[in-house]
Amino acid sequence: MNPIKNEYLIEGYSVQFPYDAYKCQINYMQKILYSLKYKKHALLESPTGTGKTLCLLASTLAFQKHFLISHGSLKKPIENTGSAGVIKSEGGSIELMGVPRTVLENNKDTKMDMLIPRIIYSSRTHTQLSQVMRELKSSGISDGFTIELFDTEAENKAKIEKSTSKKRPVIKGGKKLFKATILGSRDQLCVHPKISKFRGNALIKNCRKITKEGKCKYHNNLKQANNSGVAADIQDIEDLKNIASSSDSGYFCPFYATREIESVCNVVLLPYNYLLDSITRQNLKIDLNNTVLILDEAHNVESVSEEAYSFDLRDIDLALSQKAIQNVLEATKLGLLQEKESDEQDSDADISFDIEVAVALATGIHLLSRNLKEIPCPVPTNNNGSKFKSFPKMGEVQGTTYPGSHIYSLFASSGFGIDNFQAIDECLTNMINFGQNLVGPGGNVSGQLDVNSIQINARIGALERFQRCLRLTFNETVMKNPQWFKLYIHYEFDGYKEINGFDENGGQNSLVDPETPDQELSLYLSFWCFSAAAALSSLVSAGVRSMIITSGTLSPLDTLAQQFSSSNVTFDVFLENDHVIDSESQLWAATLERGNSANSTHLIGSYEARNNPSYFSSLGSVVFDCVKRIPDGILLFFGSYSLMDQAVKHWTDQGLIERIKAFKSVFIEPRNSFELGSVLESYMDCINKGADSSSNNDGYFKDKKARSSLSDFVLKSKKISSSGSLLIAVCRGKVSEGINFSDNACRGVIIAGLPFPSIADARVCLKKQYMDESKMDGRQWYNQQAIRAVNQAIGRVVRHRNDYGAIILADKRFNQPNIYTRLSKWIRTNTKHLPQLDSRQLDNISDFFEKKLSIGVNGTNCHSSEGNNNKEIITKTLPSNILGNKTTLCGRNPSVVSFPNLSNEINTLLKRVENKNTTEEESKGEENNTENKMIIPKPFPGLISKVSVAWKRVKTSSPCSDSQNSTPWTFSSNKNESSNHENQKRTNFNIIPLEKMNYEEILNNSKHILREDEFNRLKPYIQNLNQVNSNSLRSIVNILFPSYIIEEKNLTERNSLALELLKLLSSKYREEFRAMIEKMISNIDMMKDKALVDALESEL
Repeated sequence: MNPIKNEYLIEGYSVQFPYDAYKCQINYMQKILYSLKYKKHALLESPTGTGKTLCLLASTLAFQKHFLISHGSLKKPIENTGSAGVIKSEGGSIELMGVPRTVLENNKDTKMDMLIPRIIYSSRTHTQLSQVMRELKSSGISDGFTIELFDTEAENKAKIEKSTSKKRPVIKGGKKLFKATILGSRDQLCVHPKISKFRGNALIKNCRKITKEGKCKYHNNLKQANNSGVAADIQDIEDLKNIASSSDSGYFCPFYATREIESVCNVVLLPYNYLLDSITRQNLKIDLNNTVLILDEAHNVESVSEEAYSFDLRDIDLALSQKAIQNVLEATKLGLLQEKESDEQDSDADISFDIEVAVALATGIHLLSRNLKEIPCPVPTNNNGSKFKSFPKMGEVQGTTYPGSHIYSLFASSGFGIDNFQAIDECLTNMINFGQNLVGPGGNVSGQLDVNSIQINARIGALERFQRCLRLTFNETVMKNPQWFKLYIHYEFDGYKEINGFDENGGQNSLVDPETPDQELSLYLSFWCFSAAAALSSLVSAGVRSMIITSGTLSPLDTLAQQFSSSNVTFDVFLENDHVIDSESQLWAATLERGNSANSTHLIGSYEARNNPSYFSSLGSVVFDCVKRIPDGILLFFGSYSLMDQAVKHWTDQGLIERIKAFKSVFIEPRNSFELGSVLESYMDCINKGADSSSNNDGYFKDKKARSSLSDFVLKSKKISSSGSLLIAVCRGKVSEGINFSDNACRGVIIAGLPFPSIADARVCLKKQYMDESKMDGRQWYNQQAIRAVNQAIGRVVRHRNDYGAIILADKRFNQPNIYTRLSKWIRTNTKHLPQLDSRQLDNISDFFEKKLSIGVNGTNCHSSEGNNNKEIITKTLPSNILGNKTTLCGRNPSVVSFPNLSNEINTLLKRVENKNTTEEESKGEENNTENKMIIPKPFPGLISKVSVAWKRVKTSSPCSDSQNSTPWTFSSNKNESSNHENQKRTNFNIIPLEKMNYEEILNNSKHILREDEFNRLKPYIQNLNQVNSNSLRSIVNILFPSYIIEEKNLTERNSLALELLKLLSSKYREEFRAMIEKMISNIDMMKDKALVDALESEL
């Protein structure tokens, strides 16, 4: 079934869109298509949750398709077959052939080769790119590229002579298909069981070795895979690896396959550091001519671009490089290695380098080292004259600074210039290849050399770094624009390096050399780029047609455009888009100047604040008040790790952390990224499982008096809006970007301080200096870095159209116009400026969340005056064939409790609360006497033992029984019931069985039951049920039963869907899947009970 529902005419292009587009999405696509139409470059900001990815794909593909049709090469789209990327030819076989980049037009007098505008979609990480690929696959917008050529006459015109370049394939007659691929490194794409266990250079070396020897079956099948086209199907990295390692597809290497077919793909996805780094881009041989280049999540483009054109060279690197050349020359003389494998071809490439050039190279490195040491540069010393660790004073630069052009004088005095660069670079390449092969199998080095494997690897690594320095220095863009650079000579301690306020790698520096472990102080030659225009200008020079730079946090766009522009790059198209949410009703946002009335110290999280206990106490009072009123997950962001550490220490010493734990579990963002996964998992577990999920969340429940009656509990729960988690993190850290905290994962964000870059960092000081020299306000740039990081962190709270939450900007400086006006537009519009969170404002926060929690997922008010009309609910929501299935339902109409409509039951319960007569014995008696009652256990043991809710029992046989003799499957409310009465007929927990469906029916049903994002995630699992394992089953359960389900009707439908999936599983996994579902339903039960208690609270 074609998922495309709408077609919009925008800027003269027909844009297919799978949903009703919002106004902000139309505006966004209009800006994109205008840019493409007139070959403009654009800076587009659109908040998270506005569907940026889908809009980018839909609009750029519409442009590409229009180009194909308008230039007479392609006919109108043929009818979609319902299978994206696959179409049956007349012979019944599956034909997979991409649209080639070249279209040849035959005119009467001339022939013209035209390159089809290809789309290169880049983002920061492979995880983000995999999400883009899934969006491309699930949306169906690429189905329109199932196209066919004109008739035979036009087909003959479109034929292209075979070229020696793989970028000029022959176009054959017949139907053409959309192709896309995602480029990654061997670390991401290698599927060889043994070789993939290596990392970095070891992986590269072993990969090249076995491919050269023909021992990799995945590489050997590369041609077959490309002929079948499977590598160009729309697959993310994990799917591609699974297919490549499956015997069904005949095995192939996804690393080489994606590179082989990249040139004939409509869309190519890759991390943007592959593009912005000119050396990496050159190695990948990416053709940028007439491409539409998308830089998504581009709030980091400035820093990544500058880093790509910068280098740091240590004096120890120069010394090790000389030793490396000496080792290679000795090995050559001894004849230890004659050949070197090549990554570009299977045949061996002879190692040949000019000995005279190598000797001159060693001499030049020696001269450079000497000249570097002769440059006047202060050496940090203590009072005794010995070296010690010191930090530069605020705003000072401890080193010697030169204009960027001085690098050429320094290198020329050492014998390196543009005239001999090519010869030196070729010599370096061959010597590096030679040196890497001196380390044999098992890491052994020939005994004829007085060096071990660790030493040779360190030395060759230093030689590689020196080669990169030369390549950047003599890069064409760099040589033409030395004004974008500064040369900085300085001493630095290798054991400690602080970048932008962050202790990188937890204080460990990867640059420490194994040969000189005791050397702490190194002399650095730093050549730093201070303009992203270097990278962007290089891209445009390579033939980029239009650049679309977009993110949720780019503001302010005017100054960013000034920083990104150059002689050949100008930005003419801008957009600061609206949000899809209604900020007034879905957002509670405020800036604060002080803490609460008990501690009114001004909130200024500056560098000096770390020594002010009153500041941390004042901030702690704000955090504590918010924790008591904001439900589920809260993210607290500090400006730096040091400020975060000081706050946590102060709050721990003062007992505040323990008080917070009475309401929410507390987690702290780890410095090491490999630990983050487990922290986030625990964070979400405590949100999903409720108050009983964590032992550190039982503070108030230990009070015996609190357990005496529901009334006492309700009084206390007036202060406790919800159980959940508090995650303390830093702006610019892993938590602040790239992680989707949707719905209850984040209902509140608190920003403590402004995350300014460290003014003690020489690079930050020199950047400000560069901005002032370039007549761009350095102070303004400095402020922008902090605001952009704040905007990025704030974006965690609202992730889609129906999301909502609170934003607390807990720093007085947010009230300053130069700060506040730079916040994203959607935040500014409804943010209140408060002196502090007084009792009235705290009640406003509580009221905001109570109102949101009282509205069901379909907008139904929980406190509707109408009672439970189960028959009407059934009539409106269930298919007629289920309603008529009298046999299955034992002759009774099914009855569903729509959980939002419980006002009648609440009134009854309130009377019992007032009389305090709700005992377990009374509840049991009511169950025995009334068949319309069902007992629901409460998630707070000791507070309420039982609560009765109207419920019509549906007695059926188990919908998932393998035979009639099987024990019925049920979600029993009373765990002791089955054990006490072994043969008693159990009652299903509102599961209405459906007729057994096939895969297509299940997919269709899923689409109506699940949310769009859930359906897109579940679809691949349904299509590959025969390949499931325990992990994929767990993923299916998490998709089917997310934490935000509170409506009984929707839970029922999801139950039914789970049962149908279970029937299609092999017997091996049925019991495991059944157990997973039972556990999840139990968790949801507790959440529903919690919602009932919340409803009771609001009625009291």
